[in-house]
Amino acid sequence: MNRRKRMLNDLDQNIRDHIEVETQDNIARGMSEEEARYAALRKFGNVTRIKEETRDVWSLIWLEQLLQDIRRGFRTLRKSPGFTAVAILTLALGIGANTAIFSVINGVLLSPLPYKDPNQLVALKENDSPPNVMDIQRQVRAFSQGGGINVERMDYTGGTEPVQVRVGRINGAFLETLGVPPMLGRIISPGENVQGGPRLAVVSNHFWQSYLGSDPHLVGNTIHLGGNSYAVIGVMPASFSPPTEHADVFVSLWAAEPGAAADRDVHYMHTYWRLKPGVTLAQAQSDLAAFDRRLAEQYPAEEKERRRQLVPLREWLVGDVRLALLVLFGAVGLVLLIACANFASLLMVRAVAGRQEIMLQAALGAGRGRLILKTLTESTLLSVLGGAAGLLFARWGTSMLLALRPEKLERLSGIHMDTRVLLFVLVVSVATGIVFGMAPVWIATRADVAGALKDSGRGTTTSTIGHRIRRLLVTSELAIALVLLVGAGLLIKGFTRLRSINPGFNSANVVTMYLQLPKTRYGEIPKQTQFRRELLARLNSLPGVQAAMVTDIPLGGNYVGHRLVIDGRAPVAVGGEPEVQTLSAMGDYFRVMQIPLRAGRDFTPFDREGQTLAAIVNEEMVREFFPHENPIGARIRWAGDGVPQWMTVIGIVGDVKHSGLNQPTDPAVYTPFSQSDEGWKRFMTIAIRTRDESAGLVEEVKKQIWSLDGQIPVSDVHAMDDLIAVSLAQQRFNMLLLGLFAALALILAAVGIYGAMAYAVNQRRHEIGIRIALGARRSDVLRLVLGDGAKIALFGITSGIAGAFVLTRLMASLLFEVKPTDPPTFAGVAILLAVVALAACYIPARRAMRVDPMVALRYQ
Repeated sequence: MNRRKRMLNDLDQNIRDHIEVETQDNIARGMSEEEARYAALRKFGNVTRIKEETRDVWSLIWLEQLLQDIRRGFRTLRKSPGFTAVAILTLALGIGANTAIFSVINGVLLSPLPYKDPNQLVALKENDSPPNVMDIQRQVRAFSQGGGINVERMDYTGGTEPVQVRVGRINGAFLETLGVPPMLGRIISPGENVQGGPRLAVVSNHFWQSYLGSDPHLVGNTIHLGGNSYAVIGVMPASFSPPTEHADVFVSLWAAEPGAAADRDVHYMHTYWRLKPGVTLAQAQSDLAAFDRRLAEQYPAEEKERRRQLVPLREWLVGDVRLALLVLFGAVGLVLLIACANFASLLMVRAVAGRQEIMLQAALGAGRGRLILKTLTESTLLSVLGGAAGLLFARWGTSMLLALRPEKLERLSGIHMDTRVLLFVLVVSVATGIVFGMAPVWIATRADVAGALKDSGRGTTTSTIGHRIRRLLVTSELAIALVLLVGAGLLIKGFTRLRSINPGFNSANVVTMYLQLPKTRYGEIPKQTQFRRELLARLNSLPGVQAAMVTDIPLGGNYVGHRLVIDGRAPVAVGGEPEVQTLSAMGDYFRVMQIPLRAGRDFTPFDREGQTLAAIVNEEMVREFFPHENPIGARIRWAGDGVPQWMTVIGIVGDVKHSGLNQPTDPAVYTPFSQSDEGWKRFMTIAIRTRDESAGLVEEVKKQIWSLDGQIPVSDVHAMDDLIAVSLAQQRFNMLLLGLFAALALILAAVGIYGAMAYAVNQRRHEIGIRIALGARRSDVLRLVLGDGAKIALFGITSGIAGAFVLTRLMASLLFEVKPTDPPTFAGVAILLAVVALAACYIPARRAMRVDPMVALRYQ
């Protein structure tokens, strides 16, 4: 490079000299100074072209040198297969793990949402009612479009047997707001999505392929949902799915459930809105707050306490998963740092060993820049090969992540190896080779040429500096490993405590399944009650079966809430009554689920229509509303009833975790199905307890159901143990991945300290030989080496504890009943890391104990 600069500078000077001479000659011929210089410049104008051609030649020479360095690097790596394999594997583990996590982050957080102008889309945090959706659409000027969706199960009877499909009942301009055109036909227009509108259906691509045979002429045909016929007017593309929920078919809410669509005080719709161009989220929130005030004045009973909050659609989709993914990405980044530290240590050993060759090249005229380029080319080549191998690990790792994924991990279709992921691998690989190859390059090219060419050059200051850098790298590895191990330990401890939480019922040998009675045949409450009674009687007659039913099963994460009035209490302002969880049950539900009865009595067959209304409350209800009195005999009712219908509390049962083991228990009221006056509660979950696992139980239950009504589909068949596992999926996902990264970091750190101590022992063979020759015992040598390793471990553990105290606070929201600075976890991890570090030092120490002093002295 210096030679090229000198040559180009000389060429510039020659050009200037020739122009100056020619100018003076022209002046001597009688030209003016300006004419003379112009003529000289014209005469030597082609010199500029020569100069540019010279620059091109030197560029080609530089490129040729780079290609030669790459070819030479491949030959050198082939000559050292052991070193090459270890270096590539080390980087492949770090880069592969990072790429796998980045693939998930890319698919979930970075890839654009599959909707038109997604940055203009926002969502309401809380559900809303259909009339409110229509009012927002008319009155809030910040939105250009908006609508809501409520996904419910409906029976589809067009196949060989009835099945339940997920039907998105839409309100307003829901599909138009998302802006995804249909693949076939058209979508439901806002003008058709009104009371009295036609029964139209837009089907998903999955439903079109699975149930309708991918018929390209489907538009105009009819399908049967919930006992009604719907005309299919469109098919959505395969890439389309509504935010946060899956739906097989989209229908107008007003056509499917006109009664519920007009109910303002039942908030069950997820709503999404498109901001007008130029409108910010803050401006839209301000407009919405003004709307809330107007609505509270107009409808105080339903809207007095409601405050709507907007969030960007991406934030709504990602939710709590964002923090977990970023923590995991940070953790796997630390794993990469450990792998890079090991990589740098390997390169430094290689650089010190090949220092004489590099200095020989320097003595023969190779410039420092040329030597640096040659060495960096080799390190970058290694890192790129490690990145390529890391892609294989990443593909396997991504498959594992998808297998372990929690249900909250949305947009899984976007998780794949795309251009952004490949660019990430390339950048990380090249940056790793350059950044972590600089220290070995500096060590290899820093030594004095004359000293390095002598045999005694083995013990130069450069070697000492390299040894110190290696110790610093190993100390850093141990510190990073401790941070990861502490994080994993905290998650494991939190998960263990979460898993030990009593859900409030016994999940062993319990199977659940979901039914929904079609409105066309079971619109009247007596028919619903008759069906439930006959079904329970048949199921309980099966050998070894105890069966009951409830509206919403525990850990389902969904239940209906009602505002409550307690007899004898001071009046509460309309709309300010407390809200409690409400569930309807039939059969010996508490005995089947083994929910303990704390006081009073259970429901009996006498708690039926025409009798005094009965209710059972949970312990949380007692703690919140009856803290110093016995609630048995108290009267309660639902707020907003036209004619007050008082229920008498007859019993108290234990608390049940409905929303999740890590969620607080809400006050709950259980009422018998047979006393319900809510005809819309046609859904139910059957809970069946058996003495042991029965493979044919589900099919037998289906036969009993279909013997009563052959058109009722059965869906969501689950073992209660599986529902508990699903409720813990997010926590298990975080714990397993961070634990895996921590274990990988521990292994890499152990390899790093082993390599550092093994290299140190090899470098000190002469010293150790002298010590033994002078009478040192083998235990002294063991103590010497282990003491050196203990110092490194102590510095690394101390630094790691300080770092962990700071970094673990970032994951506080991921922990359950565990403090980020939990002392037992810190102490246990520190002891574990110390033991592993000393164990890694023990093998080099034993090798040092076996040094023959005569061989060591003769070697020197």
